[in-house]
Amino acid sequence: MNCEIRNIQLFSVPSDYGHGANDGAYYPVGLLSIGSHLNRVLPNIDVSIIDRHHDDKTIANASIVGISASSTLNYRNVLQCALEAKKNGSVVVLGGPHATQLANQIMNNQDSVVDFIIRGNGEISFQKLITALINNFSLETVHNLSWKNHFGQIIHNPLSNFVWKYDDFLPLNFSLLRNNIQFYWNAFRNKIDSSIDAAFVVFTHFGCGYREMMVKRKPNGSWCSYCSLNDLLFSRDPKNIVNETLQLIKENRLPKGSNILLKCYGDNVGTHITLLEKLKDQIRESKEWNEYNIVWTFYCQSSRITEQTAKLLSSINTQNLYIGFDSVDDEVQKLNGLGTSRKNHIQATQLCKKNDIKIQAGFVLGCIGETINSINKTLLFAEKMSKEKLLERINSAILFIIPGSPAYEKLCEKEPWIKDLDILDTDEIQYYWVKHFCPNLSNDTYTGIRLLKDAANYLDELSPGPHASMGYISKRLHSENIFTEALEPINL
Repeated sequence: MNCEIRNIQLFSVPSDYGHGANDGAYYPVGLLSIGSHLNRVLPNIDVSIIDRHHDDKTIANASIVGISASSTLNYRNVLQCALEAKKNGSVVVLGGPHATQLANQIMNNQDSVVDFIIRGNGEISFQKLITALINNFSLETVHNLSWKNHFGQIIHNPLSNFVWKYDDFLPLNFSLLRNNIQFYWNAFRNKIDSSIDAAFVVFTHFGCGYREMMVKRKPNGSWCSYCSLNDLLFSRDPKNIVNETLQLIKENRLPKGSNILLKCYGDNVGTHITLLEKLKDQIRESKEWNEYNIVWTFYCQSSRITEQTAKLLSSINTQNLYIGFDSVDDEVQKLNGLGTSRKNHIQATQLCKKNDIKIQAGFVLGCIGETINSINKTLLFAEKMSKEKLLERINSAILFIIPGSPAYEKLCEKEPWIKDLDILDTDEIQYYWVKHFCPNLSNDTYTGIRLLKDAANYLDELSPGPHASMGYISKRLHSENIFTEALEPINL
């Protein structure tokens, strides 16, 4: 394929089923990293990033259209964007976790609208693909690429042995955003916290220490049943973290005294104690940092929140901690490999309260072994946190199947036909999941699903802050006329 490439559009698209609490509040940092690298290496090509959480009017019609398939929940919108692009003559490239895990299925089922897939981290591979297309180089030289040759054979090029480091692709070029950064700050204030002047995504680490531990423990070690995270585990240099933040402040001309929130999307910060200790020292030594009111939001497993962890998080001014409680029933936690217990959950909430850290509580209903009794334990625990004013928000979800997760593999063992799908219909897949893995929830699978939806809606109503409805459509959103099909209530 020999292409004249004039421009490239990179699309972030919203979920087509349910809603995330942070949807549209943060800029798409992954696409920014890819676009920024592309812009540095190939400066003569116009690159723009379109976020369809906010902009559904910009048509996909560039020479190359890249789309992030972040999960099963946004994949239908990904395909809709791809179809639009193909109708306008674009070459379509997919990336992101869903495309990475199901590259073969997508190339087999969607080759009329998808030309290429980049598996894994995309900065280098996407740029190499563009260079190959411009110069008519062999596509076989592009690591991480999935494609079809002239004979219709699906080719999955080898993965790169390049050691990916986030800092190699900084600084991010925010001018590539079709909606400028002020737009996101306004959305953040309207949706999440009106007191914040600026919000940035700043990674401190990548990967999950718990998953890494479980994989090393035994060859087929299992971790959280719903999780497909497979990033390599590493921490950034705290000096780089501080310098990146100060550079972002400087570039955006934020006045001293500004309220700034830093969102770290790295998983399970409690496994990075050395990083936190060094980051604390770097922040303390930075006079410039302390001229601003900078707060953090992190993710952490409840079992990793110790006295030491909580103090360290408090020392660097952590405002919110997302804790994936998921279930409060010990047997459900054990069956799903969560590495936590009710005792851990209680200790985590007490330590957060002691250190003045607000909790973003995550609950996943419909895990393996869910019953009415286990649901009630979770709801009572959430009620107590709500009454004690510990919550910044509740993120409620009904387990939805993510390719690459232990849950996906288990379900495919029961229902092998699912392995051939690239579109995982949430309702259909949920039915088979509950049928096989929550048999004691109800004698009737459909009733079991409706019980889960009622419980999820109850949690959603308890949320004092921004709401999420992952793997289901909340009644609250129905009442706001965002969705039309109402659900009949069922008493728990």
